[in-house]
Formats: sequence, C-alpha cells, structure tokens
Amino acid sequence: MLLLCMLIKSIALQNFRNHKSTVLKLSHGINVLVGDNAQGKTNLLEAIFLTCVGRGFRSPRDREMIKFDASVTRVKTVAAKKFGDISVEVTISSVQGKAGKQIKINDIPIAKMGELMGSVTCVFFSPDELRLVKEAPADRRRFMDIGISQIDKVYFYNLLRYGKILQQRNALLKTMSPRYDELRALDIWDEQLAKVGGDIIERRIVFCEELKKAVIDVHESLAPGEDIEITYEGIAKIAKIVPRGTIGTALLDSLRTVRDKDMRLKTTTVGPHRDDLAITVNGKDVRLFASQGQQRTAALSLKLAELKIFESMTGEKPVLLLDDVFSELDLGRQTRLLDAIKDCQCIITATKFAPCDGVKIFKIRDGGLC
Repeated sequence: MLLLCMLIKSIALQNFRNHKSTVLKLSHGINVLVGDNAQGKTNLLEAIFLTCVGRGFRSPRDREMIKFDASVTRVKTVAAKKFGDISVEVTISSVQGKAGKQIKINDIPIAKMGELMGSVTCVFFSPDELRLVKEAPADRRRFMDIGISQIDKVYFYNLLRYGKILQQRNALLKTMSPRYDELRALDIWDEQLAKVGGDIIERRIVFCEELKKAVIDVHESLAPGEDIEITYEGIAKIAKIVPRGTIGTALLDSLRTVRDKDMRLKTTTVGPHRDDLAITVNGKDVRLFASQGQQRTAALSLKLAELKIFESMTGEKPVLLLDDVFSELDLGRQTRLLDAIKDCQCIITATKFAPCDGVKIFKIRDGGLC
C-alpha cells in the first residue's frame, strides 16, 4: 500500500549544536519534544530540516551547527516514502583541509545539492516565521523558494543560475560606461536573466495559484469567519495581460525599459529577486492592519497550505515541524491546529504538553533524551 504522507522513522545526531549523541525513533502521528528552554528541542527540528534542504534555518554558516567542543557533526534521517525507505546523511566538518559539507543519500555521496531536493521533505514553522507576513519581501520569496525547490529540482537549479547571472549583471552595472561593447555585454546578460527569470516567475505563479486555493480552507479551519487572500506581486502582474509562457519576453522588455535607472542606481531593479507576496485578511494588508494573532494565524495557514500543495504535486504529505507554536495560540486555536494536522506526521516542540491519545512524547534535557 502506498503511503499518503512521508514518515521520518528515525533521526540520529552526533555533535550537533548541544547534542553529543541523540537518537529519536519517531511515531507516524504527532511527536512532541518536551523540555525547558535551551535544552535542545529546536536543535532536533533543525537537524531534520538540514537533511531536507541541506542547510539550517538559524544561520547560513554550516560550522555554527557543530557542537562547541567538536570539529565534525553528523546527522542521519531515515524516512519511509511511498516507494520505499530512504536515508539522508549530512556531515559538516571544520577540520583544516577537510572542512566542508558532504551529503549522502542511501549511503551514496551526491555531487550537487539539487540531488537532495525532494528526498526527504518538510514544512517548518516557528514564532520567528511571523517574518513571513510582517517583514521584508525577501522572507516571502524564501518561503516560496524553499517550498518549490523541494518539489521541483529544475526550479532549484534555475535559482542558482539566476543568482549567478544577476551577480554578473550587477557587477557590470557598477563599473560600466556607455561604450558600445559594454552596452552589448549588458544586452547579453539581460537576455539570459530574462529567460531564467521568466521560468522562475512562471513556476512561482503556478505555486501561488495552488497556495491561494489551499490556504482558504486551512485559514477558515483555524480562524472561522476570517477571509485570507494571497497575490503574487511584481513583474508577475504581467501574467494577467500576456499569455503564460511569454513572461520571459515581458521581463526582457521591462529590463530594457528600466536600463537607465539600473545604470544610475548600479543595480538590477526588476526581476523575480524583487517580487513579493501580498497577504490580506478580511481585505486588509496583514503587514499593516492585522493583529498579532491574525498575523500568526495567517503565517501558520500558509505553512499548512504547503502540506496540501506537496500532497497534490508529489502524492504524499511532507513532515510538519512546529517549534514552540502552542505557547503562541489560545486553547481554541490549539485544538483546531491539532485537528488540522492529524493526517500527517508532525514533530512539535513545547515546554509543557499534557499526555493524550495518539501522541508520542519525548522529554529533552541538556542535549539528549531523559
């Protein structure tokens, strides 16, 4: 029988953050990591996240995940998927001459990070994820990019390629003069940026269309009576007036239109690296007019809607990682949240949690089980 949701069977940590040696064998339903603050609960979620996307969620610097008194950390996740078991092992070293990161899938080293995407999938949420609705557009782009990359490797590689082209174009803008050869070089970068950028925007639009449909029911279940609306903003607005598949051409036209501005500012002012998600609740911009509770619920709704998108596009739900979420929700929202996540594997951290049927509880203290 095929699984409808991915299941992490075990996670093993060696010298990861404050964990010297910890192994968790997880159940198929709700797993709760209980303990006081600063004991290592969130570190366990980050270890799982690392094996899903190849990096931590706290810092872009891999070495910071190595235990203070160690030089190598190793994390291994074993998961059951619809077509069989899979293992992902990530090793990070700070040893001189051997520093770096190695990833193995089923004990075979991979050559490119893109090979990891989709192997073990997760959706992560914590109170810090309020940045998704409160802070800069970069946080909302990151939300889209991590989500789409886990289900579409081509998108992940397009992001990498776009970043390199954008870097080259900006470097040229910083040094160029209005000579013919340099203007011609800019034409070449514009064409490449528009082609890859158009593909990225096209994929984001599809993702956001699915997100827009999925988030309505999720939000209604968490906050009855409130209406949420998601809109992809930026160059993607062109999608409303040009046929799908021609956004790259429209982006190229936009790059040519703002060329003088870009040359004056010495940076690229249009493209998917500038796009955003507009989020409204009851018709009002959630960033400006929503209460703290509404913002928190909107952000959580977006994350839970991701579960539905993953399921519709891959045939199975990812693992849901929830960090200290219950402390931020009233009892009614806690109950509705537990009901919303009952059909997927979920790993939750909490300082307190009353035992109940169908929930496996792990007590965490001083970087280990107790």
